Amino acid sequence: MGLALASPIVVAGSHLQLERVVLLYRHGVRSPLPGEIQLDEINRKAWPSWSQAPSELTQHGIAGVALMGRYDRQRLVAHQLFAAQGCPDSSSIWFWANTDQRTIASAQALAQGFAPGCAISIGHQPPGSEDPLFHPIEAGAVSWSAADAVASIQAHSGGPNALTASHADDLAAMAQVMGCGADSTAPFCDAQNWRGALTVSPDQKHLALSGPIASTSGTAEAILMAYVEGKPLSDVGWGRTDAGKLESLSRLHSLLFDIYARPDYMAQRVAAVMSKHLIATLQDDHAPRLSVMVGSDNNIVALASVLDLHFKMPGYGKDDPPVGGALGMELWRDAANRRYVRVFYQAQSLAQLRALQPINERQPPATLTLHPAGCVPNKQGLCTLASVITQLERAASLVR
Repeated sequence: MGLALASPIVVAGSHLQLERVVLLYRHGVRSPLPGEIQLDEINRKAWPSWSQAPSELTQHGIAGVALMGRYDRQRLVAHQLFAAQGCPDSSSIWFWANTDQRTIASAQALAQGFAPGCAISIGHQPPGSEDPLFHPIEAGAVSWSAADAVASIQAHSGGPNALTASHADDLAAMAQVMGCGADSTAPFCDAQNWRGALTVSPDQKHLALSGPIASTSGTAEAILMAYVEGKPLSDVGWGRTDAGKLESLSRLHSLLFDIYARPDYMAQRVAAVMSKHLIATLQDDHAPRLSVMVGSDNNIVALASVLDLHFKMPGYGKDDPPVGGALGMELWRDAANRRYVRVFYQAQSLAQLRALQPINERQPPATLTLHPAGCVPNKQGLCTLASVITQLERAASLVR
């Protein structure tokens, strides 16, 4: 479902005006992370090469997120939040990125897409440091116990084997992509080996995950990244993928979030500082008209879990954040000074991003309106601000 560019909403004769927008973007297309690929092709065929260093945003990725920035400008111009031309006032726009090259470069590309040629400041902490907005556990901004995390994850999901029990077809699709055949003897080719475990690491400080979720999530993501990068199909899973298999791989990728980001203990902590920031931004009458944060997929999944949201975007598995997409919130105010929030997801489809298709009001990115727990949406799909704040408060209260 695409988002139409429309005039401000009118409800029962009362004018609703869009006041500000907050977007939490996932970075654009990147090269594989160090150690991300955990499986080898059965016949030892080489993985495709990348011109970028590991984990860095690609030129294709820059172009893809710039398209989203340009679309954001068009959409907000239609809602009279920004002028169609020129550089926005510095007080009206705020960009903040996590400390990785891929997130900083994505924020820069989004900003240039939104306001070409304008000197928009991209805020971030020192590269490589732990920003508590995106990494509150690592930054020590929240309390953390690996043992409590494992207990919560087991209670939430039943553990790794319970999570993979309904994904035998997806694991079989991965095995086919990796080259498994009827006579293959490699361990991963045998479904009897599709079992794993989650424990506390020997140092008692981390989680230790083994089995097919650990081995397939990053491997699947490397293949998906090759597809959206626009690599020849012969370099996307050695020519063994199609739309169905790519969606299967996306579902396997998202299983990792059912360990590290979606269970209550994990979600509340991973999204704690983000939740506190959102509460402040949504209630601050002097906040920028547009706030953009650029992080990673786990940030989006954790925030979605705090809000008790699920999403499925075209070509992707359920709850797998699209590359270069955003979880967003819009703040609306009516003539009686009542405030409402629209929560939504917007992202290019796999096909749109692969081809770098232009996106605009006639060919928009896929957009899905979402309703957090506690929200009773009105006819326009809007939630009261109070209901959204209430849902965020539990996570925000964990910030030290």
